Amino acid sequence: MNRRRADGDETWNRLLIWTKGQKSSERLAAHILVADGFKSIDPSHPLGGKDGLKDLVAIKENITWIGASYFPRGQKSYQVIKAKFLADLIGIKKNNVKGLAFVTNQELKLSERSALKKIGKPFTIEVYHLERITGILNNPENYGTRLEYLDIELTKEEQLSFFEKRDQKIFGITEKLEYLMTDYSAFKKSFEIDTSEDSDIFQNRTQDEVLSAIERFVDQIWYNRHQMLKDRVASKEQIVNAEIWKGALQSAKRIEKKYGKENLWHDSDFEWGMVNGKVSALRWLLGDEWDTLDT
Repeated sequence: MNRRRADGDETWNRLLIWTKGQKSSERLAAHILVADGFKSIDPSHPLGGKDGLKDLVAIKENITWIGASYFPRGQKSYQVIKAKFLADLIGIKKNNVKGLAFVTNQELKLSERSALKKIGKPFTIEVYHLERITGILNNPENYGTRLEYLDIELTKEEQLSFFEKRDQKIFGITEKLEYLMTDYSAFKKSFEIDTSEDSDIFQNRTQDEVLSAIERFVDQIWYNRHQMLKDRVASKEQIVNAEIWKGALQSAKRIEKKYGKENLWHDSDFEWGMVNGKVSALRWLLGDEWDTLDT
């Protein structure tokens, strides 16, 4: 039986000699970003289809990002990697976001990583290169992801590390339960966040951020209502003044250009309810009554 490479080399080599195609690379990229603190991961079309110049959308540090995966087989030249990065960079403006997480199985020198970030200014760029994602996947919390996508089973040493990590979590939960049963004040205190340390949890938003979010959600709500009215006008169920309708069509085109048509329409009642709920909550935060949804 052949022993796998040690010192992380097995993960490194299996990533570089990637044979699983685009679908698996996009899904693996999503796992990697979750492991590094990204939240609300929303994949585009791993199984194929128009993705609007993004493989996924996510949030980190109060910034909305797009994610792009690039997993060719074997090492490519920097010029080839750069060309792919530039193509993905266009997706920032198209999707009206602030950052790009570029996840690749390629080796990149320090100077090359810096060059890509410089090209991406003024936007926020994170480059997840071969060595970086190897380190993430070799973390005990990500052994399951590594096994699923790279078929690397755990060594005895890794099993010990994994169970030690798990036992630490169980101990923490057990300690909180003991507090709950014996000292409720201590139980509440165990959940408090140390604000002296940097954290991306419960950060305060500025009023400008809140107003910007309200503007986007109001535009989305108006656009969806406009599309429904457009269907009724086309079927002659409803008549709208010609001048008013001309202005409405122009407004719809402006909104499509601003956000991208594919980012505006909501097919499900759940999505529609979420957007309306966000507007109501943010307006309440600024002093309006609840359920103020005028657009």
